[in-house]
Amino acid sequence: MAAERHVKMLAVKGDVLAFQCKSFSSKTRDHRKGSEVSFYSLSFNRDSQNFSVRDRNSSLIHKDSSAEAVVVHCCSALDVQQRQKAPCVLLRLCKKRTSAFKYMLYSICTSTEAKLHAEFVLPYEMRDNISILLGPTLIWSHENSVFYTSSQTSGVKEVPMTVNFIGELPLRQRKLVIQGAQNVPSDQSKVKNILYFIEDGRTLNFACLVPDAYSSVIQCMMVLSAEEVDGGLRSAVLAATSMKQLVHFENGLPRDVCLLPYEQPLSIQMIHTLKDDCLVVVTFSQGNVCAVWKDTFQVAGCWTGVRLLLVDDFMGCGTDQMLLVFESSSAEPLSSFLLTDLCAVTYSCGRSDGEEPNTSDAAQENHLLMVQALESRLQSGLNVLEDLQRDVEVKDRLLQQSLVALTDLVSGREHVFSSPQQEGLVSLWDEDDGDGAGDEEDDGMQTQCAEAPLKMHRVWQRVIGQSLIVGVVLTSTNNTSVMNISASIVLDSHQTGVTPVLNTKTVILPYPASDAAVALALALGPSPVKIRRSDCSADSDGSRLALVAVTDAAPLLTSGCVRCPFMLHYSSKESPGSPAAECARVSQHCGQISLDLKDISMGKLHPRLLQEHRLNTDEAREDLLSLMALLDVWFFRLECPDHTLVDVQGWLQESLRFERLEIDPHFTADPSGVRLFRWEQNSPFQGVLSIYCRDELSLLHFLHSLCDFLPVSHDLQPLERPRLCAGSLAQTLQTEIHTVTQEASSALRSDEGARREEAESQTLHTLREEWLKERERCNERLRPLLDQTRYSRLIECMIHAQLDADEAALMEAPRL
Repeated sequence: MAAERHVKMLAVKGDVLAFQCKSFSSKTRDHRKGSEVSFYSLSFNRDSQNFSVRDRNSSLIHKDSSAEAVVVHCCSALDVQQRQKAPCVLLRLCKKRTSAFKYMLYSICTSTEAKLHAEFVLPYEMRDNISILLGPTLIWSHENSVFYTSSQTSGVKEVPMTVNFIGELPLRQRKLVIQGAQNVPSDQSKVKNILYFIEDGRTLNFACLVPDAYSSVIQCMMVLSAEEVDGGLRSAVLAATSMKQLVHFENGLPRDVCLLPYEQPLSIQMIHTLKDDCLVVVTFSQGNVCAVWKDTFQVAGCWTGVRLLLVDDFMGCGTDQMLLVFESSSAEPLSSFLLTDLCAVTYSCGRSDGEEPNTSDAAQENHLLMVQALESRLQSGLNVLEDLQRDVEVKDRLLQQSLVALTDLVSGREHVFSSPQQEGLVSLWDEDDGDGAGDEEDDGMQTQCAEAPLKMHRVWQRVIGQSLIVGVVLTSTNNTSVMNISASIVLDSHQTGVTPVLNTKTVILPYPASDAAVALALALGPSPVKIRRSDCSADSDGSRLALVAVTDAAPLLTSGCVRCPFMLHYSSKESPGSPAAECARVSQHCGQISLDLKDISMGKLHPRLLQEHRLNTDEAREDLLSLMALLDVWFFRLECPDHTLVDVQGWLQESLRFERLEIDPHFTADPSGVRLFRWEQNSPFQGVLSIYCRDELSLLHFLHSLCDFLPVSHDLQPLERPRLCAGSLAQTLQTEIHTVTQEASSALRSDEGARREEAESQTLHTLREEWLKERERCNERLRPLLDQTRYSRLIECMIHAQLDADEAALMEAPRL
């Protein structure tokens, strides 16, 4: 199969769209040559400073086994049906045994689909003044006529006139116009330069754009602005002439002229670089390109050997750059190029360092003026930059205050406004600003502190099904006790129809994931504002915890809010023994979460853990934590009193083809669905199997297979889920110690306090008796007496605490 390959390129939304033609010999008897036309996209990579193919698989536009196809012309045009610009391509098909040429006009609808707009046959080859404009409408000239066709027209229409310019007028409703010469019906010897409107056949005198004296020397032009006024046009036009001039016309009169370095101009394009800075780029025959500053109308640079000029925002920085593709012997379409805006962006590939933009004689003559203009532009830019920096400082201060007010609103606190002097603002009214009563700080609500009790390492997000999972890795930084940890996702206030704070289910898990067997703790339930956890505290020894919040992703996408603040809330007190009244409710801003429907559809936010089990990275641990937070968990105890247990882990891997996770060998993942399994063998005769899945039907399917595998001697019993919020052995032991120390001492203090009050009520004549009793009580402090009811309550609390600690220790036994 063959052989020949031609590539044409077009700039589309910051990427380069490449159209390629491949010819091949068909397998028929006459061995006719066939061809196919396809396209692919290239994007600029800042790291490699080169253009790379976004998708290796090119998309097919047209394929014909009996005709050779050629890409005649390609450009972007407004599709009136889709109401957006779309890349368009004109194909020519030619069969050797026929003298006719078949033309097909396509537009690229998606990254893999093309739409046919027009198809027709001509007895001649289309060569001159080919343009694809809004519609898309194809316009070309042949001999002394202009022809056009589109999906809205029935066939090919003809306009008898000699064409000089084909383009669009930027009116309120853009119009397709043809500028050229037309014979006067009354006198065939006279020729009138007119503007012909294709939509309605209306004509205007061309002198409203360019004087008649220039019409014979203009070779290409660009209409910057146009407005219909009293039957005429108020316009601004840039035109390149055969006299090596670039002329700026306003309302049909020349305003400025720039001497061009080359002859035979072909096209004019505009590049918007920085604020109020524009470049006019003129392409010439024989691969010459010249750039002119629009404000000073001086030559900025010249290049030779240019094969193609493309203009777009290839860097994604909000301004345009020009891509100069140079002639090269390489087969790659973009092996030698220069990407620049002559201001802040310059990337070169395949060119030596000495190949700088050429300067013509005219540019040398205007060098001093150009330097002065650049200096003035630089000074103006510095002034603008200083103004912008001041504006940014004010905006940052305002955003910070808005964040404080938002956190106050979320936590139900009353927001205290600061004085105008603190904001750097001056009152517009002659009023007394007061004595700064707003300077007082509210200790009950904090947004930032000098040393936060919790240090945030990183935030991640995943999307599984319709659920959005957001997690943050935390570490306690000091001895401050942290309790009641919760998280919330706050929407922008301008979004309508959606609650300001999303309902979330909060889960606290230890980090890394290898220690996350029974630490799964679910929140109490969703709330209209946010979910709070009770009796959950971060370890004060610096160990890492992962707080994972699960919510519905649909409200974020339907409201159009794709960037939302992620807030962390908790209660803290300076020491574990301090009273609960001294707790301060703290809110910390963890950062922004970004949600894009395109990324979700491409699977960028989906966990890769179920496809790539051999990963041992932080991303894999985040995937595991996200699945543990989302999935429901069931615990089953497997016992066999007379025999050793069967190899459950081997059965999961060999029979069911499940894979062990590299980050935690206790976990086994199901590659066909979102399911996790954890097998912990406490003794040769007993083990606990934890099953994480989304629904009970999937659980029943697995249990059916497990029961078929287990021998008759084995007993499988479900276990209750952990009743504690934290569920870890460390926290249950801490609770037990707190019960023993605090409850017992409280009971002793209460009994002794009651007796002390009784002693203070005695009169003076009984002081001797009380002194004797006090000495006896001092002897009895080693074995104090308690009330029977208090003693029973203390014993009951200690028994419950010990039972919870024993249960947690049993679940943690395989790890200890």
